[in-house]
Amino acid sequence: ISIQINKPYKVGDWLQVGERFAEVMEINWRSTRLRTNDNIYLDIPNNEMVSHAIVNLHYPTEVHAMRIRVGVEYKNPPNLVKDALFHATSTADGVLAQPKAKVFLVDFADFAVIYEIKYYMGNHSRINEINDAVRTNVWYELKRRGITIPFPIRTLHVARKPARPAQDDHAEALSILRGEPLFECLSDEQLTHLVTQARLNVFGRGEPVIEEGSPGDSMFVLLRGEANVLVSKNGSTIQVATLNSGDCFGEMSLLTGEPRSATVRADADCYVMEIGKPTMAEVLHNAPECLVHLSELLAQRKMETEGILKEATRTGEQVLKQRQYTATFLTRLRTFFQL
Repeated sequence: ISIQINKPYKVGDWLQVGERFAEVMEINWRSTRLRTNDNIYLDIPNNEMVSHAIVNLHYPTEVHAMRIRVGVEYKNPPNLVKDALFHATSTADGVLAQPKAKVFLVDFADFAVIYEIKYYMGNHSRINEINDAVRTNVWYELKRRGITIPFPIRTLHVARKPARPAQDDHAEALSILRGEPLFECLSDEQLTHLVTQARLNVFGRGEPVIEEGSPGDSMFVLLRGEANVLVSKNGSTIQVATLNSGDCFGEMSLLTGEPRSATVRADADCYVMEIGKPTMAEVLHNAPECLVHLSELLAQRKMETEGILKEATRTGEQVLKQRQYTATFLTRLRTFFQL
C-alpha cells in the first residue's frame, strides 16, 4: 500500500536496491518486477521492497553521479594525478560532459594516496560498461603519465618475463621514418636522434590519440595496433580512414603548429611513438637545408587536398601555386621553429 500511495518509483525507472541495479518493469499490489542489467527478472514482494534502502536513479532527473576510488603512489603530485584522472574520465564512453567530472583526494592510506572520481551518466542500462570504460581509461592514462597504482608492500621473488627492449621500438620507428617522404632529407644520425628522444605511449581501444581542433605540436608513428581517422561534417562524425602499424600522422601540427585536422581514435591497443617540436627543432637547426624540402612537400600535399593538381588545366598554373605555397610554408616553418 505504501508503494501504491507514495509512488517512490514508476515503470521505466532504474533503481539501486542493495548491490543490484535494475529497471522497473511492472508494479502491482503484491510485488514489483525488476529487470537487472544482467537481463535477470526479479519479482520482489512490496513489503520487502520498502524494507530496503532504494535509490531511484531517475528521480528527480535521469542524470546521477557515480564514484570510484583509485590509489596511486605517494611520489606523484596531487594536481598531476587529478589532471590525469579528470582527463581519463572525461573521455570515457558514456560519461556526460555536463556536469563535469570531479576528482577529490580523500585519504592517505598505508600504501597509496586515495583519490575519488565523481562523474555523471544518464544511461543506467549501461552502468557496468560505463564504469568499466572509466576504469580502463584511468589505467591507460596513468600508464602514459608514469603514475603507478601500487601494490601492498611484500617481499617477493618473482621470475619476470623480460620487457620488450626499447631498442626494438626505436629500430621499428627508424625504419618507418626512413620511408616517410617528409624525412628523406634527414641523415640516419638525425633520424636516430628524432626516435631516441621520442616518447612511447599506449592507448586503449576507444581512446583518442589526438582530437580534431585541439592544439598540437607533435606527430605520431603507429608502431603496433590499429586506429580510425574521424572528421566532423555537418554535425556528424565520419570515419575517413584506418591507420595500421607503420603509418604516421600529425605531421602538419609538428611542422606548423596547426590544430589537429582530424580525430584519431584507437580501435585496438595502440603503441605510438610521439615526436615533439623541441626534438624536431634541434634537428632542423642542424639541417636548415631541409626546410625547403619540407616546404615543397607540404605545398604539394596542400595542392592535392585542394584538388589543384587534378583540376589545373595548365602546367604554369600548377607551378605558380606550388611556388606560392612553398614560399608560404617556408616562412611558417622558419617562424614556428625560430630558425
